[in-house]
Amino acid sequence: MRNIPVDHNNSNSNEDNRFVANPSLRIDHVHLKVSNLQNSIDFYQSVLGFRMVQKSLDNNISYLGSYEPGLDGVSSLLVLSQIESVDSSVTSNPSKIKREAGLYHFAVLLPERKFLASFLQHIQENLKPQYYEGMADHAVSESLYLHDPDNNGIEVYHDRHPSEWKWTGPNKIHMVTEPLNVKNLLNSESYGTWKGFHKKTSIGHVHLHVSNLPKAKKFYQDTIGLYHTAAYPGANFFAADSYHHHVATNTWIGTNILPNSANNLSNVGLDHFAIQIPDNKNGKDSLKNQMIGNGISIDENLLESEYREESSFYVYDHDGIKIQFIFS
Repeated sequence: MRNIPVDHNNSNSNEDNRFVANPSLRIDHVHLKVSNLQNSIDFYQSVLGFRMVQKSLDNNISYLGSYEPGLDGVSSLLVLSQIESVDSSVTSNPSKIKREAGLYHFAVLLPERKFLASFLQHIQENLKPQYYEGMADHAVSESLYLHDPDNNGIEVYHDRHPSEWKWTGPNKIHMVTEPLNVKNLLNSESYGTWKGFHKKTSIGHVHLHVSNLPKAKKFYQDTIGLYHTAAYPGANFFAADSYHHHVATNTWIGTNILPNSANNLSNVGLDHFAIQIPDNKNGKDSLKNQMIGNGISIDENLLESEYREESSFYVYDHDGIKIQFIFS
């Protein structure tokens, strides 16, 4: 068992009774609204290496995963849906940053470093320059950044082994943003040709634009029960158990921004992201009671119930960002 200082029993009386998220919590999938579904499918399949898991009968929504359907346990990591109308300002200037709460990026977690090296070589040879954003070493991980045709941010990363992570205090982890050592990555790994995402690929975290950091901290820490693991100028990081972060929030596009337009089917961007928690009635009831006790409404009108059969509901944070809880 790793010797990581996770403070489950803080001596502060306010902390003693704080709701704590299930340690097995993880990000299940991300749902994006896109301006041209087929263009987005082509991008995510050819550039990133997602595979089609399922396509709706009316072809307006597609489910992408890390390997083909027909194998046990296959599920989608990314859901894409076609918006109802296309704003010409979006299609003519897709790189324009919306001043709206929502997605900064979603992060695809690769199971081994060699896959990151392979992906780096792949995008160096095949990614159009307008989609490239950068790369970084965060101490806990190594990351590559890009965006899709609708300017939805994407991080592709690999975690260093947890034994290499530096914990600076109870539930507090050391993270940095430094240049990625590309030469070391490419020279130290026998990585081969990129063949798409490995079947153990997952969504590691989501990073969100919000309007108010203290309100976001109250929601993700006190209401959902994540630990506040790190702070950065204009940003906070939150995680369950002993991970570096499952959710991050920032105010880097300002605080005077519009609420998220999750349910506006004419706008591109984040529809919702989903958090998966083990299916336990006591845990489910406890989470619901925690939400209601904090004035958060429970929305059980599931738009994807025909695909995901697990018990599930939606909630919204203070910026209108929609979060689905899946219990399985």
